[in-house]
Amino acid sequence: MFKNTFRDLIKNIGLLNWLLKEAFILSRQSLISNKLRSFLSLLGVSIGIFSVILVFTFIDGLERSIRDSVQSIGGNVIYIQKWPWAFGEDYPWWKYLERPLPKFEEWAELKKILDEDKYSVTYCVNVFSRSPIRYNKNTISEFRIIGCTYEYASVRGLNLLCGRYFSNSEFNQGKNVIIIGHTIAKNLFGSPELAVNQEIVYNGKKLRIIGVIQKEGKNIFNSSLDEIVLMPYLFTSKFLSVKSENANPFIAVKPLLENIDETELLSTLKFQMRKIRRLKPNEEDNFALNQSSLIEKNTEGLFTVLSLAGWIIGGFSILVAGFGIANIMFVSVKERVPIIGIQKALGATKVFILLQFLIESIILTILGGSIGLIITYITIYFIQPYIDLNIRLSADNILLAINISVLIGIISGFIPAYSASQLDPVESMREA
Repeated sequence: MFKNTFRDLIKNIGLLNWLLKEAFILSRQSLISNKLRSFLSLLGVSIGIFSVILVFTFIDGLERSIRDSVQSIGGNVIYIQKWPWAFGEDYPWWKYLERPLPKFEEWAELKKILDEDKYSVTYCVNVFSRSPIRYNKNTISEFRIIGCTYEYASVRGLNLLCGRYFSNSEFNQGKNVIIIGHTIAKNLFGSPELAVNQEIVYNGKKLRIIGVIQKEGKNIFNSSLDEIVLMPYLFTSKFLSVKSENANPFIAVKPLLENIDETELLSTLKFQMRKIRRLKPNEEDNFALNQSSLIEKNTEGLFTVLSLAGWIIGGFSILVAGFGIANIMFVSVKERVPIIGIQKALGATKVFILLQFLIESIILTILGGSIGLIITYITIYFIQPYIDLNIRLSADNILLAINISVLIGIISGFIPAYSASQLDPVESMREA
């Protein structure tokens, strides 16, 4: 019994191989004998696949860019600020204007309350400098100064190209030590590695460079650490107006453990900030709790719309391509009616005839889909240097293109294949 089952399996595999080979030969003959019609039909499949996959590739690149950008400003970080990132519909803007700025003293109180083993809390000011920094004859005018507390690195995340991070004592004593961005280091010293332990002059003060941040590049928020000077907050407060609106002060809180509930943390921060600011129960919050994770959530709807647009754009081409493939298959069936009659007379079953034409249809659509993928790859290759978005043809999108092609082949080829399988062998041979 086992031998018979194994023999049947080998026989079926051999039959399937023969079917695939025969379908490939017949589809090639169909393409060669009807060049213009085949070209137009395959072009429809190619354009449809190209449209859908190109849109999905852009969506993947945009989604990846947003995730990377959110991580660059601190993933799962809650920012305590004066202004919210999104305004409510019925909330007058002047109420936001009247709010106080987050203070260094509030950070100190909040840091005492929150468990340092569970949360990292930092206080920062972010100032666009109006004075240049100098090293010998080299100067840079456009950059940002970030004055922060020691916890900044654990909240924001810093990758140093060379040098080191600040020590706790350097923060507490307000030392004149700084870490600079990659672009600043390159423009001042030629090679970023040469910047460490050098001194630059800013507003008449000497600043000693102890580290250089690895190159980041711009994100979708048009912000980067490449053009910043990072220094201890207490040192920054000695020569900059850190309590003004222009300093954009904020407190940032990041959970250090993965199992911390974000909703519970928001409630805790809201309660503690109201307590610190001595707000009465009937008074509204005079601070905003902004979540970096909400940026990703708010863009999900955009991705859905873009995906739908991609399906609509490519859907019409795929629909037309499906009719074209079906037309090719009907013509192919009509041209091979005598051959079908002979095959049936020699014992070919209806399933055999159906599979023969169905496989041929699938091969045609996979060929069209492959051309569409090649066009997509070439397009991405040529447009990538001219856009900031990092896009690439992923394995998932390639698999999606193949699946769509196979599905078009099955749907478009089934009715012609079924009609071929139902032909009468005697009547078919009479048409020879």
